Amino acid sequence: MARISNKEGLQERGQMSVRSSDVYLPKRGLPEAAHCKMCGLIYHNKRWQTETVRGEISCEVLCPACQRTEDHNPAGVVTLSGPYLASHKTEILNAIKHEEAKSREKNPIARIMEIKEEDGHIIVTTTEDKLAQKLGREVFKSQKGELHYQWSHDQNLVRVEWMR
Repeated sequence: MARISNKEGLQERGQMSVRSSDVYLPKRGLPEAAHCKMCGLIYHNKRWQTETVRGEISCEVLCPACQRTEDHNPAGVVTLSGPYLASHKTEILNAIKHEEAKSREKNPIARIMEIKEEDGHIIVTTTEDKLAQKLGREVFKSQKGELHYQWSHDQNLVRVEWMR
């Protein structure tokens, strides 16, 4: 039997990996056919999905993405900067929005919370850390430049910085 120690040093038996410490994921499963009252996603087969489920909605809740958005608590922050950004801003933002749309097909709770411009920088906040990493990687792949990641494991947050 596998034994894994989590961050708090507690032993878990029979688990393949340490449970997520993300406070936005329910400790226990939600009822089948739970409905997000903000975005309309349906919880079905232990996943948030965009497809409609036959039958009645069991309850209304907030999905993890809508909860994060309401709390203004991103899981990822992507900062874009540099002189190159000003002349290619539209192209870069289109690439970011396209990558988010692709990602949402697989994981509908991975979304952009906000895109704002501040002092010549563009700051993109996301509901999922992996989406922030994908956005940074996509900009780096298409525009070159420098890309840096900084993980904060205790807060479930990733900061991605791209500059050129």
